[in-house]
Amino acid sequence: MFTFTQLRARKRHIRLMNVASHLVREAESRLMGEPSRVTAVTAVEVATLAFGRHELRIEEAEATDYLAAALVDRGHSIDHLPAVSA
Repeated sequence: MFTFTQLRARKRHIRLMNVASHLVREAESRLMGEPSRVTAVTAVEVATLAFGRHELRIEEAEATDYLAAALVDRGHSIDHLPAVSA
């Protein structure tokens, strides 16, 4: 059984992953067949959309982590991103 704090953290994580994944998928569909250009998605876009959709304020480092996770999940390189936290 999860505590309230754990459930809240899980819900936040899911929302942030959805935001980052949405931006990566949107970039993929816009660029049709040029996956290397998906790297145009930025951590600032992740943070901005997270606030706009869910009223979540996140720092750029956290946004970079979620963007990296979404890129890797979709099979893209993260070499262009600053070092992400472990």
